[in-house]
Amino acid sequence: MHFKIQKPDLETSPNTGMNRNHWIESGKFLIDGVLRHIPSFDSPIILPKQHEVSYPKPDDPIWKFKAAEYEGLARTLMTAAPVINECPDWESHGYNVKDYYANQILCATDPNSPNYLWKISELRREFGSQHYQHTVEGAALVIGLMACKKQIWDQYSQAQKDQVADFLTDSAHNRTLSHNWRYFNVMMLTFLKINGYPIDEIALKDHLQHLMAYYTGDGWYRDHLDFDFYIPWAFQFYGPLWCSWYGYEYEPEIAHIIEERHSEFMKTYPLFFSRKGHQLMWGRSIIYRCGASAAFGGAFLLKNTSVNPGWARRVASGNLLQFLTRDDVFYQDIPCLGFYSSFEPLVQFYSCAASPFWLSKIYTALSVPADSPFWTAIENEDEWNNKTSGYKTTMLNGPGIHITNHFKSGTSEIRPGKVLNKMPYYNRLSYNTDFLWEDDAPEGATAMTYSLKEFGEKKDFTVPLRLGLNRVESGVLYRQFNMGIGDDYSGPTRIDLADIIIANGVLRFDRLRIGVKHELLLGHYGMPFINGKTPSTQ
Repeated sequence: MHFKIQKPDLETSPNTGMNRNHWIESGKFLIDGVLRHIPSFDSPIILPKQHEVSYPKPDDPIWKFKAAEYEGLARTLMTAAPVINECPDWESHGYNVKDYYANQILCATDPNSPNYLWKISELRREFGSQHYQHTVEGAALVIGLMACKKQIWDQYSQAQKDQVADFLTDSAHNRTLSHNWRYFNVMMLTFLKINGYPIDEIALKDHLQHLMAYYTGDGWYRDHLDFDFYIPWAFQFYGPLWCSWYGYEYEPEIAHIIEERHSEFMKTYPLFFSRKGHQLMWGRSIIYRCGASAAFGGAFLLKNTSVNPGWARRVASGNLLQFLTRDDVFYQDIPCLGFYSSFEPLVQFYSCAASPFWLSKIYTALSVPADSPFWTAIENEDEWNNKTSGYKTTMLNGPGIHITNHFKSGTSEIRPGKVLNKMPYYNRLSYNTDFLWEDDAPEGATAMTYSLKEFGEKKDFTVPLRLGLNRVESGVLYRQFNMGIGDDYSGPTRIDLADIIIANGVLRFDRLRIGVKHELLLGHYGMPFINGKTPSTQ
């Protein structure tokens, strides 16, 4: 079962047929898939488990089961809330959707309810001082509450508001991590403050100052050690929301910085997508899929943006359709743990059945007014328009990412250059919108990277441990692989890389600095099997 556009609007959206009403219908489609799994009005959102890698496992502590319930509630609410705001009488599978979520939020925050999720301070006393998934989901919850504020939050009694606020206050002031997680605390603290509840003002400003300090240039922030979609679906998503909620009025200096950096980001971010608006399979948490387009709607919550509105909506709609129109994306009517079909190698330990609903962030675009240029501008392809041959390259020195747009094929590629880990999400030679990465192949060639094995050693092939950027000079991208032997960094086990982009391809001139007798393999992009036919080259 997949989403189908009814009566496409080819006047406003000649490329995708998707207008604002179609976005609303697609949101309803996703929530319909969720609510079919809910046996009663008082039942929490517990979705079918898909992989052993994902949590909760049978012997996990209770807090992980509660965290999975919190993800089910808060992440799906980010899709449901803007639709509720437009359609307060919306019903699905026998439930009034507004009433169902309003009730579940109260149950989740009521210590006397069997659906109570526990405060983080209670979890810390019971299970130890660590960071908890509740911090992440608290931010999603307040985003949902703000998106349908008139329909749910404003309808609560004062006692009910106080109950929810008390629960959120505990999370907002509790332990977090020094990367995108700080934004979770920022969003909860800000929600509380604008709704009249006391907060630690110093903590709020401290989180914001730390987040600003992660900036590297070209609109990009460093998320801990990595660059990936956590920048557009975290830094460049929460920032505009925070500005529109609070920053412009009460912290204009920080809001101005966020706006300027978002505008710089948007000058090149659309180039990461194909002509059709398809995204790369790149970085961790890729099961969040079209959450990668959250920053496009966010741009129009700001006072100023550099992005072409017709192109922004064309990319975002294309990215949404990239996934929602495919049967294989869905498992029992909910997005599966994968990119297209289920794919266990990209499922992280912190993922559960509801985790893919981080993609709900794209629906924040529905909080952008209907008369905004994001919705009224005619779809266009901007950089791709009327170009059928050649290519364009763009270098982002801040994150160390080299972008190529191939006009004949309509594909986009990126070549990362500042990679500090060996996970396949990050350390491939390049990532392409039409070719998905494959898992490491210890027995031989791994797609789109080098793999190395020392002669005489009964060991598997190893892939690079590090990828470093040198420079771009005379059109040549210079990088360096640190290969290592296994996990050994000793010895001259490096490859100097030189990429020369050509139309629909690349020329490689690479120099080996490997001081042992070895076997070296270079894998092509993973090739698709279409209709059961083995791929072939010509």
